[in-house]
Amino acid sequence: MNTATLLDRTEFDLAARALVDIPDISGTQVICRRGSLWITLDNDPRDIVLEAGESFFSTEHRRALVYAFQASVVAMRAVAGRRCIARSPCDLWAQACLAVGEST
Repeated sequence: MNTATLLDRTEFDLAARALVDIPDISGTQVICRRGSLWITLDNDPRDIVLEAGESFFSTEHRRALVYAFQASVVAMRAVAGRRCIARSPCDLWAQACLAVGEST
């Protein structure tokens, strides 16, 4: 039985065609609340497309790019026992927004 507990949960609005660089996606679940997202991971041949209500989770230490096909709402969360890095999704998102020159 998985008894993981929620550590962090943060939602963000993304404008259409917004691109966010997440340095390490490990232990983070990305949830598309509204809109449509494309996620790609470094050195991973898959293209992950999320529609509203769908999510993606990775335990691999990889850089991820999240692209909004249209205006979207994305949630990020970390779960105790599955978190592989010390930073919270909120910290990752703030770092990613600074990298693309947006305010948080």
